[in-house]
Amino acid sequence: MAQCGKCGFVFFERPARRSLPRPSPARIVVALLVVAGGVAAAALLTRDSPPEPPEPVPVARAEMLLARQLDAGPAASVRCTGPIRPGRSTRCQFLYPDGDTQLMLVTLSRRGELDIDVPYPAQRRPGG
Repeated sequence: MAQCGKCGFVFFERPARRSLPRPSPARIVVALLVVAGGVAAAALLTRDSPPEPPEPVPVARAEMLLARQLDAGPAASVRCTGPIRPGRSTRCQFLYPDGDTQLMLVTLSRRGELDIDVPYPAQRRPGG
């Protein structure tokens, strides 16, 4: 601390500047490799894996689900020739209470939902 005799001001002297130690280039390289490894691990752990195809829907369950989806009344029903699989159409028939039938082609979507396709021109065959 220094004081000016004539002006009465007190001046504080700054301490000598000390610089921080600099890391060696080898330590910088090691730190960058650790960070890069962490980023790579995070990317691998969080990436989306391709969805697995859904399991085939058994015939009885498919018929029940389709009847509910089509809001079939108690007298109407649905019949399918086999289980519903992804990427493959299965023939199903909607059976009306009066005996008429409607052909449907049913597939299983990637999300596991039953997709109904009514062939064009839609034909309702009279029963009896």
